Amino acid sequence: MIIPNRPAAGLEKYNIPVVSPSSINDFVGYRTKWCLRKIFGYDFPTNCAMERGTCTEKGVQPILEGIATEDEGIELALKKFDEKCNPDMKNYHTERATIPYLIKGAVKEIQNNLGKLHTYQAKIEGVLREYKFYGYTDFVLEDMSTGKKTIVDLKTTKRTPSKLASSHARQIALYSKALECDAVLLYLVPHKVTDRKTKIVSYRTEGIWYELKDREKHLEEAYKIIRTMDTLLYNCNDKNEVADMCYPNVDDWFWDSPELIEARKKVWGV
Repeated sequence: MIIPNRPAAGLEKYNIPVVSPSSINDFVGYRTKWCLRKIFGYDFPTNCAMERGTCTEKGVQPILEGIATEDEGIELALKKFDEKCNPDMKNYHTERATIPYLIKGAVKEIQNNLGKLHTYQAKIEGVLREYKFYGYTDFVLEDMSTGKKTIVDLKTTKRTPSKLASSHARQIALYSKALECDAVLLYLVPHKVTDRKTKIVSYRTEGIWYELKDREKHLEEAYKIIRTMDTLLYNCNDKNEVADMCYPNVDDWFWDSPELIEARKKVWGV
């Protein structure tokens, strides 16, 4: 392959002048998804699992800010969830049921650890060597006694993680570089609890913290991924050639909706 004649020449060729952590991670982990979205411009509908995480954050924010009670934050989150999801969607009821417990768990974990809310969903911009990047932080907390700020990225998951995922490490490493402060990741895991007598189902939330270690290692990984993306695009003459370099595995779990399958068939014919 020909090396781009200047940094970002390939990215700019396809109108991607600035990259985000999600596009970096999609390129290395789900290249067909990256191709459909960034090269062909597809935007796909959300699902209940995704909205579980998004709405949990939206419920936590006003509670941490002190402008809503816990019950009010939960009510807001459930309202937001119902604006995006409906009972006909996969796992609607089970995902919705976890949200109040995830919010309570998040508030307890965050309030007891890192200080007061400084910003929520703030846009960040930075430069990784010669490449520009941007993103949106979840929460930035400030220790009022020292002024120290810490980025807290919140992820909800049904499975207990055994380590910090490399994709998440790259994400918070970029945030940390942009804001020049520490970054941690909080996984929230809802565990189902069934009362033996009444059979009533509830949940308890487990919070698992991971600190970002070896930031430079993860930034180097992100840089190499961006450079590879740039080089690939520089060497393709049109979006169909890009698609040829991102051929899909039709057995992947990613193809879980009619809209995705239709897009795949239009682009790759399979």
